[in-house]
Amino acid sequence: MRHPSVTAEHPDATPEAASEQTRIGLPGAVLLIACLAGLTAFVCTFLGSISVGIVSGLAVLIVALALLGWIVRHPRTIGPADGSRRRFLQAGLGGVALVGVGTALGRAADEALRPDAVAVQDAAANDLGAEYMELVGRAANAQRSGDIQLLLAPFNSANYSFESLSLHPRDPRTSHAAVWMYLERIPLVAYGPGVIEPGDSEERVSLADLAPTMARLIGFDDWPGDREGGGLPGFRTTGKTPKVVVTYVFDGGGWNVLRQWPTDWPNLARLMREGMHYRNALTGSFPAVTACAHATIGTGTFPRQHGITGHNIRDGAVARKAYRTPGHADPSDILVPTLSDLWHDATGAWVGQIGYQVWHMGMLGHGGTDRTGPNLPVGVYFDEPGGGGWQPHNPDLFRLPEGAPGMDVLDARMQTFDDPGWDLEWEPWRTTYCCVPPIAAYQGDLLEATLANEPIGDGDPSLLYTTFKSPDYTGHVYGMQSKWEGLMLSAVDEELGRIVRFLDQRFPGEYALFVTADHGQCPLPDSMGGVRLDPIQLEAVIEREFGAGLGKAVEYTAPSEVYLDREALGDAGASVDDVAAALRNLTYRENLGPYVPSSAIEAQLLDHPEFAAVFSSDYLLSHAATGWPGSTIYTGTGVDQGIPGRDLYT
Repeated sequence: MRHPSVTAEHPDATPEAASEQTRIGLPGAVLLIACLAGLTAFVCTFLGSISVGIVSGLAVLIVALALLGWIVRHPRTIGPADGSRRRFLQAGLGGVALVGVGTALGRAADEALRPDAVAVQDAAANDLGAEYMELVGRAANAQRSGDIQLLLAPFNSANYSFESLSLHPRDPRTSHAAVWMYLERIPLVAYGPGVIEPGDSEERVSLADLAPTMARLIGFDDWPGDREGGGLPGFRTTGKTPKVVVTYVFDGGGWNVLRQWPTDWPNLARLMREGMHYRNALTGSFPAVTACAHATIGTGTFPRQHGITGHNIRDGAVARKAYRTPGHADPSDILVPTLSDLWHDATGAWVGQIGYQVWHMGMLGHGGTDRTGPNLPVGVYFDEPGGGGWQPHNPDLFRLPEGAPGMDVLDARMQTFDDPGWDLEWEPWRTTYCCVPPIAAYQGDLLEATLANEPIGDGDPSLLYTTFKSPDYTGHVYGMQSKWEGLMLSAVDEELGRIVRFLDQRFPGEYALFVTADHGQCPLPDSMGGVRLDPIQLEAVIEREFGAGLGKAVEYTAPSEVYLDREALGDAGASVDDVAAALRNLTYRENLGPYVPSSAIEAQLLDHPEFAAVFSSDYLLSHAATGWPGSTIYTGTGVDQGIPGRDLYT
């Protein structure tokens, strides 16, 4: 009679032989299982994720051991083996060990194939040179900066996602979130008959020099000594203290725009001739955008100190819009007090700001800490989406000025606007106010009402800041080379002439007026050999390379920076430096989405680089004191048009 475990295929098998067979085959199976688990961990980690490598390796180990255990417990050709529990324990421990080894080897192999990320960034910094690296370094703030700083190659422009999805040939929509001198060079003139001595200077200055200059002008001796702006050199006064200091900003009115439309700013040209003119003025930091520049005007510092590193800022683990929501704005995003804050707290003097967007409140800040009744400072933006006209940035913190004109005044101006009849694809004035002369005149109405009805000039000197958004908005929508840009530049210049006339009447010989711009604008990339950066495809590139783990690597992509999930990057065995190095040589070809029509693709520029440099915030913060070479390799035509000559305004 056969033993119950002996089959027909093995008629001569005995229980002892079956047991011996199991004892011989089980160690090999144990080794095979452990190796398979380790190999799985290695492959998954090498392909991008430590967590997936560990989980996958352990999953393979558990499933294989479970299967082997079932076979041992239900033998078909062999009997139970002695010591099977011990061998399962050995298999488990060995498998776990090999999973760890495989994970470590996978990460080591992945890292070995990556370039030296710091060396890649060093090379890009050397190419940029000391001048540009100084501008970039001024923006690095450990609390606020995005993890990756994108320095577009000259004349490239970064799209927003909705723009990338609807591009067409010679699309005029552009962004100026870059560092180049055609964006950095701005007009800056101080004008005040009887207060400020006229003159002309070629010394390098920046927007950070405005606040300390104004502090000295109004007699504020407690201006902080740790601010980066040192004041305007050669600035001389008659000794008379002005009753009011007005700051007037052409948003997007940099020198490359003024050069494009040389006859459309006669009032600004006159002030340049008759005031103290600084021809070598820069925005002063990267990126050359509104939010950064206006906070620099207000604080006399750069983003690395005032914290407004762009239109978006990091808030703990997430990225959000600076100042939060229009109408509920939060000025505490500015990390240091503005001149208005300090001056109002010291004297109770009147301070206020008239702007168009929430970004413009950076000039005012809180406007001081006194929030009782009429002591609320004037702080205004235009509620275009809501159709509400002029509104306080936050009704708990700011107020409208007395006599603010209602929407009926703007509507009346719109009714009398004469359409120039240019053949344009879009006609923004039919649907929005941003790019049409009546909005500039309407802001002039508000400024005049503010100067006439508020207690400006009573007691200590008053500080009034204003920004005209129209030139910048028009450049974004139509492009700076469009006739609409010249039209809007002219409209804002007319309002400059209007406010000068009003100041002459109201405060003759007792006012000071500072006129500047926050940045220039990007020419149409198609006309300058540039290409566009698509944030949708940029995110896809990063995710393919570094997003293979349990979470997305990219939190948010802005025109000049990328916010990353560092935990997800760590899971992929990567750092923010690795991401910067991986993007360094990205080409236009690699950044084209399938939704871009062939007619909108610059076929001859497919291998054009998207970036001049890509830096991690870690690199910039740790290399702030590095001495870079003085020269830059980026000296192509138009990158820097040089210090404006006096012939441009005389």
